[in-house]
Amino acid sequence: MMVGARIIAPEGYKQFEAGETYHLLRSDSHGNRVRFIWFINQDADVSAELITISKFDFEEALESGLLVESGRDDYPPWLGPVQNKSIPFLESRRHSQKEKYEQKVDRRYLVISDLVSRLDEILESDDPNPLINAHAKSYRPHQNAKRVRLWFYSYIVFGFNKWALMPPFYRIGKWDREKTTKKLGRPSPKGRKHGYPCTAEMKEKILTGFLKYKSPYRTQQQIYGAVMTGEFGCAVGKDARHFYHPEGKPFPSATQFKYWLRKVITPDALTRELKGAKKARTESGSVGSFSSRLMNLNQRVEFDGYYITEKLSGLTEGSAVESFCVVRAVCGLSGMVVGIGFAEGRESMDAYRMALFSMATDKVKFCELFGMTIKPEEWPSIGVSGGIVFDRGPGATYDVEPEIHWLGSIELTPTYSGQSKATVESSHPREKADLEQPTHFHSKLNFVQMARRELMQVLEDNSSSDASDRMTEEMFLSGFIPTPLNIWTYLDGRARNSSIGVPYVEAIRAFLVEHPVAIHKDAVYFYGRRYRSEELIETKVFDRAARGGSIRAKAYVLTMCVRHIWLELEGSIYELDFVRTASTLEGSIDISLSDLMEIDLNRREGAKELAYQRPAIHQHFNQRFKDETGEDRDGGQRKLGRPSKGGAAQRDTADYKRFIGKAK
Repeated sequence: MMVGARIIAPEGYKQFEAGETYHLLRSDSHGNRVRFIWFINQDADVSAELITISKFDFEEALESGLLVESGRDDYPPWLGPVQNKSIPFLESRRHSQKEKYEQKVDRRYLVISDLVSRLDEILESDDPNPLINAHAKSYRPHQNAKRVRLWFYSYIVFGFNKWALMPPFYRIGKWDREKTTKKLGRPSPKGRKHGYPCTAEMKEKILTGFLKYKSPYRTQQQIYGAVMTGEFGCAVGKDARHFYHPEGKPFPSATQFKYWLRKVITPDALTRELKGAKKARTESGSVGSFSSRLMNLNQRVEFDGYYITEKLSGLTEGSAVESFCVVRAVCGLSGMVVGIGFAEGRESMDAYRMALFSMATDKVKFCELFGMTIKPEEWPSIGVSGGIVFDRGPGATYDVEPEIHWLGSIELTPTYSGQSKATVESSHPREKADLEQPTHFHSKLNFVQMARRELMQVLEDNSSSDASDRMTEEMFLSGFIPTPLNIWTYLDGRARNSSIGVPYVEAIRAFLVEHPVAIHKDAVYFYGRRYRSEELIETKVFDRAARGGSIRAKAYVLTMCVRHIWLELEGSIYELDFVRTASTLEGSIDISLSDLMEIDLNRREGAKELAYQRPAIHQHFNQRFKDETGEDRDGGQRKLGRPSKGGAAQRDTADYKRFIGKAK
């Protein structure tokens, strides 16, 4: 059960009314309470009401059936007509674009951004509403507290998705940020108006200057002085007691410098830079295990790749070919593998994106894409994590800006530091090593079959790995076997899940690889393969292609298996199936993208060679005919009008019929 889960009380329970739907906001282990949001939608007025009960009452109500989980919504119920539609498509359908859709949403998000940055502080307080109201009152310009509460709770409940802030009456867009002209915050001891506001440009200079002049051998005051003179261009006054800028340009005070350093750099990183890694670790005390610092599932997920040592069988000749890289995503608390991705050859960013796609997707659906059938309880995790850990390989190139609506933090571990992501490192399959002469194993499996084997290995590891070190006393008293799957099921049933839901179509757009396709009158062609679906046929796009010719479009592809592709057409996503014929071999359905591209290359080369040979073949058989008959194959002459039907023609016709036995 993750944040945003729908909760209903069939017969009512305490503050919960029968017939109403509530959404899970936060399971607070420290405060021993669980909080929900009741969205009250009355005509044009939408409001959010906060409901809090104790964790004991909540879990007891779940076990007794007084409270029931009934799924999860990706968007607020008042945004149903526009969900799953891409924003560029919605923009293209507008007649006036005075203010873009994204501008409206970003303006609302700007109001609640400080609240989001203080999320834990607010939700773990005794009463979050007064804190939100105070923020609305202190915000400039003043905001309606009721609306700010609605925006804040909607953003959190519906997967940290800024599009949940879209108003139901018109579209949204990106807001142009304006520079602050008024100094905010606590008044300076040298006067209320003394100093300058800390603009985005100043923050960037603070970070740039700190990174330039940082040293464990300098104090923070010395670093501040170096940044003021070296980065901001300030000079020291004649009294040697203050800084000033010769051109009157703004610069931060010492307290502003320290404050924004703590904002843009994590405290641990700041301590390491100021004191050095060794001293910072000495003063930090025992770090402990990774799981001991986590309270919820998917609060932290580690990614790492390993290589399959077996040589695979090639598609055409069956020879031994290089295997592929497998990237796993492992939950830091339960140890369960929550995502998997594949990359042919070396480790690549595509494998990490596929792992994120598998995390966001229902695993029954994900395995079906590879031709596998599993039960929901065999792999129950759904949703991405707001805190992910990559190493400094291909994962370091991940563009995080488009994922800011769900990605809270991304950590890149040091090079050659396996302990920094020990959870996923320890989950990799191990092979027995020996000191004998090197050998290699030629597997009978191809790429897709090996991918299925790795999916089956995930199910086995989740159900059989020893997770005793992750068990609490409460779990041992519950009496279940210490496996990652059982720990996940136990904690998820108690709403201790930080997974962030991503809509299926948005996961396709965000994580899968984009390729061009062509829509013809009979099917969608992707590297020579044909794909169709009943839903796409109903759009009449094939009729349009028949009348107007081929239509160029884009599709999203799972690189290790092209059984299905996802076509984006007019802002909507359509899942297409490979078109099978009576002569299609069963084993040729599931092939990788590289295999399909190789087949398409051979098809194109064959067509090119045929076009080259066809004139010579045509002339060869013309010559053979002439050698056999003494006449040209197209010998004769063309005359005007219809052929004559006179006496000569009738006699020739009668002779021909007697020759073939039709007349005597």
